[in-house]
Amino acid sequence: MEKLFQQIRGKLSADKNYEYSNWLTINTPRRISGMGDDRKAAEWISKKFVEFGLESKVIDFETYNSNPIYSEVKVLEPETRLLDSLPCCHIASTPPDGLNLELLYLGAGDYRDYEGKDVKGKAVLIEVSYSPATPEKARIAAEKGARAMVCANWGEDSNKEQDYICGRGLKSVWGNPTPDTFGSIPQIAGVSVTHSGGLYLKDLCLSHKKVVLNIKAEATRTWDKLPMPVGYLRGSEEPDKYLLVNGHIDAWEPGVTCNATGNGTILTIAELLAKHRDQVKRSIYFICWNGHEIAESAGSTWYVDHHWDDLEKNCIGGINIDSTGMLHAVQYECTASREVMDFTKDLIKQVLQEDTNVQPLNKFGDQSFFGIGITSIVGRMGMSDEYIEKTHGANLGWWNHTIKDGMDKVDKENLKKDLAINAATICNYVNNAVLPYDFTITCQDVEKKLAYIIEKADKKIELQSILDNIKKLQKYVVKINEVRVTLSDRPITDEKVRLINALSLKLSRCLTWAFYTFCDRFEQNSYAYTPATRPIPLLYTAIDLSNMDPDSLEYKLKYTSVVRNRNRVSSAVCNALEYCELYLALIEE
Repeated sequence: MEKLFQQIRGKLSADKNYEYSNWLTINTPRRISGMGDDRKAAEWISKKFVEFGLESKVIDFETYNSNPIYSEVKVLEPETRLLDSLPCCHIASTPPDGLNLELLYLGAGDYRDYEGKDVKGKAVLIEVSYSPATPEKARIAAEKGARAMVCANWGEDSNKEQDYICGRGLKSVWGNPTPDTFGSIPQIAGVSVTHSGGLYLKDLCLSHKKVVLNIKAEATRTWDKLPMPVGYLRGSEEPDKYLLVNGHIDAWEPGVTCNATGNGTILTIAELLAKHRDQVKRSIYFICWNGHEIAESAGSTWYVDHHWDDLEKNCIGGINIDSTGMLHAVQYECTASREVMDFTKDLIKQVLQEDTNVQPLNKFGDQSFFGIGITSIVGRMGMSDEYIEKTHGANLGWWNHTIKDGMDKVDKENLKKDLAINAATICNYVNNAVLPYDFTITCQDVEKKLAYIIEKADKKIELQSILDNIKKLQKYVVKINEVRVTLSDRPITDEKVRLINALSLKLSRCLTWAFYTFCDRFEQNSYAYTPATRPIPLLYTAIDLSNMDPDSLEYKLKYTSVVRNRNRVSSAVCNALEYCELYLALIEE
């Protein structure tokens, strides 16, 4: 276990974490982006960074934002009833008199749920979940022609103590829109209702009677300047390289476990490491994103867009800290970029003395770094499978995004565990000479998926050479791992250590976007975008092509785009091979 972590582990204070979280909750309870408390929180966090001895500033950036105003949901048929509701954000506001719409129940709200249903001009009732995430539910609903979406909250059936409404945003464009993506923002009305309200509406819909609602919903859509604080702890040996330790500052009121506890975790670790700055070898950038909840990861996307060159050259990885110290959490859960999955699993085992099933990282909250290819790790104490099933998917607690997310939802023992894992990960990243990148799992994953795609793809699309090159890359990865072991005891400033680390960064920059996104490096797929969830999304289009009539115009147009997708991926793999050859030759000199 890394020496600095061993030294500070006993000083990690759940009480201090709780104290910082409580200050944010009491003094800035309404940290919704652009509503004032987010700026007060950002300035306070920046001030704390300075008190710890870090360099700090508050970054102001402009983003396409939204704030809630008013909603009302009234059942008109087959009976009359007024339901408690909240407006979703980033919606097409209704006229003052509302919209009278027939309601259809759509379950999770993914494409399969729409099969055989005509929702054009109607409202859809969907259940809050991450399968798919709410912005993707809204995108699909708008694509299918729905006029409005009603979000039924999760929670236990017949449990009045959990019957609250969650805040939701429906903006399915990740970060700031462009001329190409602005039109993709769903132009539908949206409201949220309680779990019991959702069950009531579901029963009405399944009774085979026509259900009609009057929906009134209003929310702003404005370009706002939002603040986010950043603190810089400069490394003592390789200060140009840095780890990005991050979490979101904006929150639905009062937002304790999402994400005042995470902000408190960042502050607690920053304060402690600042006291041992002479032992921190690489730099750490502590940053609290704004525009996470409503503007769809706007702050982290803005940061990537405006710090691209520096991130690409110098950022060694990201640690995202969100929803730490949750009540009822019983097991550590973690997702990580494939090249650091084994490292993460081994580290959790060392710290907690328990095995954790580390999952491959998907694109969710503030994972805006797939295109640029920066590895990321996200972990926390999480709920049991039984709890999640009982609460219909509430993996962050039934109170998530509701007014009941208060300090009583914090478990200090879980805070202590979350602090320990995050501190251990940070210390290993910034102090171990050789970065913890191993591309074995990545290559295995790609080889398996590519073999499947080749079998199903249109035979006019040549893919075998990409598979052959992946097998060549696997051989290079074996060699790279052997070199990593031989260099592990050398100082960070050793030239060969710098070279092997630079190679790891180059491979991550080359491969991540090509195999795990459905866009080029400089764009962003939206949250849970369905085409991006398929195996090797860019190449999976070759399977789509095989299902089209070769004589149709649709096929002929699609063919060219598929060929270009193939070339994008092939070029990325060839670049990776060239980097391996070049850097290994330099190391062996």
